[in-house]
Amino acid sequence: MQPRSIKQILFVLGLIVSIGGMSFTDEDKPCGRAHGDQFLRDMQPTPEQQKIDIRYYGINLDLDIATTSMEKAFVVKFVVVDTSLETIELDYSTNNPGVGNVTVNLVILDGDTVTFTHTNDMLSIPLQSTPVLNALMTLEIFAEAGPGSNQDNYGFNWDYEMGQRAIWTSSQPYNARDWWPSVDYPRDKADSVDIVVTIDDYMTVASNGRLISKIDNGDGTKTWHWHVGHPIATYLVSLSIYEFYVWGDIYVDANNDTLPIEFYTYSPPDNPNPSYMTTNYLLLPEMIGLYESQFGPYPFMDEKYGHAEWGENWGLEHQTLTSMGDPTERRVAHELAHMWYGDMITCHSYHHIWLNEGFARYAEALWWEAHYGSSGYREKMASFEYYGGGTIYVEDPENESIFGLNLSYNKPAWVLHMLRHIVGDEPFFEILQTYADDPQFKYGTATTEDFEMVVEEVSGLDFTNFFQQWIYGESFPQYRVYREQNGTDLLVQTTQWGLSFDLPVDFRIVTTGSVIDTVLRISEHSMTIHLDIPAGEIVTDLIVDPDDWILKSTAYLVGLTDDQPTIPLGFELGQNYPNPFNPSTSIPYSLDEQTTVRMSIFDLQGREVSQLLNTSQSGGRYTANWNSENSEGHPVEAGVYFCRLETDSHTAITKLLLVR
Repeated sequence: MQPRSIKQILFVLGLIVSIGGMSFTDEDKPCGRAHGDQFLRDMQPTPEQQKIDIRYYGINLDLDIATTSMEKAFVVKFVVVDTSLETIELDYSTNNPGVGNVTVNLVILDGDTVTFTHTNDMLSIPLQSTPVLNALMTLEIFAEAGPGSNQDNYGFNWDYEMGQRAIWTSSQPYNARDWWPSVDYPRDKADSVDIVVTIDDYMTVASNGRLISKIDNGDGTKTWHWHVGHPIATYLVSLSIYEFYVWGDIYVDANNDTLPIEFYTYSPPDNPNPSYMTTNYLLLPEMIGLYESQFGPYPFMDEKYGHAEWGENWGLEHQTLTSMGDPTERRVAHELAHMWYGDMITCHSYHHIWLNEGFARYAEALWWEAHYGSSGYREKMASFEYYGGGTIYVEDPENESIFGLNLSYNKPAWVLHMLRHIVGDEPFFEILQTYADDPQFKYGTATTEDFEMVVEEVSGLDFTNFFQQWIYGESFPQYRVYREQNGTDLLVQTTQWGLSFDLPVDFRIVTTGSVIDTVLRISEHSMTIHLDIPAGEIVTDLIVDPDDWILKSTAYLVGLTDDQPTIPLGFELGQNYPNPFNPSTSIPYSLDEQTTVRMSIFDLQGREVSQLLNTSQSGGRYTANWNSENSEGHPVEAGVYFCRLETDSHTAITKLLLVR
């Protein structure tokens, strides 16, 4: 790439400065997958970053395909919210394989050239005087980078797809900093963004928002200008560049307003790859209509919705233009739902990622319900497998997996499913719409506490215990149910294995003459309940939660003798808690008889790490503890381990996750 003069760069930058000025508003904003553990870091903005409020980003990239290098010009507008601000700090990688070496050449603050440092992935601009409260300040930043490469663990990728150059970004959770300077946290959304890209004229540039212009520069390049007019988090800003097939569809809402649906694909719609791409994409108008009826109006009606193909086999919900790999029906429904939950309302921090992913996961089931009926809905919920341990609330986003299917997607979907059953359909969808339309969160951010507040306001019920159990607590109810009939009296005994949950539970009693449905509140570890049965009828079955509204496991026992007044225990190895854990965890288990018990911890290679038990025990309920040390008493490394429980007649294994 031939270097351009500062004057030339300033000319290009002036375009986005002026546009940014027109789109800027002084109104206060509402407030409220991961590619590798090395990026699960710095979950909090720095103290200096918390003293400013980002209002606008202007991103200008001049890309050279031959050398995989770029010249860059940026505008950052922000408001000072704390006059103790001494240094403007922007997250900006100094070097990564995706972009290459980054050199910042010039920084201008409010029209004046200023000094700066760019080290340790932080661009720092010291102030020479005390700033004015609520003052709008403008940074202009000029940089160059390269050569870059395809590195999936980074925000910007020089890729090849189908033998042709493909460029795409993937910035969640903290990867926007890899390709542009920003306050790279979901809580500080910019009011608007301009993305301007100059590249070879045979390439198509797809990005967020509306296409403002496409200019042929007469030198074999074109300049594309996209404008985002709604608040947007940094990780939702994206680029997809390729020699695309461009096609689309439309959605017409109840007011006869038209939403363009745009697709940017590697293969043509009449010969798609995969074969179901076109079919599933054409479901979008129906999906949008369904979600509008359940969540409220599509949030970006004045811009668009669409998909841009990229080099991954999964989807990422970039605002108004999802980056889409394998476009399964489930994935198309999931990523669309993010436009409401994740994009319009963004989790305030990754502690609350379930507000993004759990809602989108549950939306898959809602689409299945509308498209395939109640049986489809039940089948979809059943597919959201959950295997215990850990909390939905991400306690430490630096050390835990933010995007684990178990805790960020599947269990939260079950939470919403259970909430729906507790409050009923009409209040449930009122909750979703009220949450989406609340000016405190709409186009802003929200926390778990914010959503709980909406649930309680709409339902008129206290959900403190529910959220404590299901969001901040671990595991799920594991019921053992015993029944015994004596004439018209049915004795029902319930025992909860492990942790005790407080829930209203549906019971179905099937007799020789009737079916009796009732709701019992199961709140204690062990409870005894007496139910009336019509005279002359014999109970043939007792079903807990017959319609599967609760995430649970259930074991049934019938007809104990008088010398067995409580539910007998069987052989079982429970899920350890906490899980993930550091440094110790408890492992519950039960035995059905006197036996020799052996419990050992193994690593992923099948090597025994530590033996916890090798003794004889009578039937009963027990708990073993492991302090994450090996047999020599030395701490083991973080990672996945397995606990194996053996007796003379049984063996069970469970998975443990140690974090450091």
